[in-house]
Amino acid sequence: MSKKYFIMNNRENPHDGYKEVSEEFVKNYKKSFPEGERAYFINLGYAIMETNKTEYKKYYKEYRRKRYLDEEAKRKGQVSLNASDLDGIDGVAAVVDTSEPIEERILRQLMIEKMLEVIALLSDEDKELIKMLYFDGMTERQVSEITGIARTTVNYRRKRILKKLSNYFEN
Repeated sequence: MSKKYFIMNNRENPHDGYKEVSEEFVKNYKKSFPEGERAYFINLGYAIMETNKTEYKKYYKEYRRKRYLDEEAKRKGQVSLNASDLDGIDGVAAVVDTSEPIEERILRQLMIEKMLEVIALLSDEDKELIKMLYFDGMTERQVSEITGIARTTVNYRRKRILKKLSNYFEN
């Protein structure tokens, strides 16, 4: 299959459309430009089409960028999922979905809402202890140093609060 060649009907207004011409016509067309001017053509694979300078630069900038990214991916050993299609097996479909199922997400959200309601029922001291241990990520030793309460007492209170929270959820 030979390529098709298209030139603009009106170089001043590319929206006026294109006309199909022969390869020989394009060669003569290019020669007809005055010194310092030129025609801009984009190779679309199946056809060669005239365009203006701005569109020409945009097209080839994007083309070079894509080639660069493809070369970088190859250099780093990256492979397209579509390249993994084998004998009727879709490479994209073979990827394991690790997203959380919607049911689990809803249950987790409901548990969070319930937990916030239950924590609101605790005393201010218990809330502060839970906040430091579970929300601020402190250790029992760090809480003990900050509050001046013995570490064993912090541990005892933590267990007592967790038992209390557990009882709320069971009921």
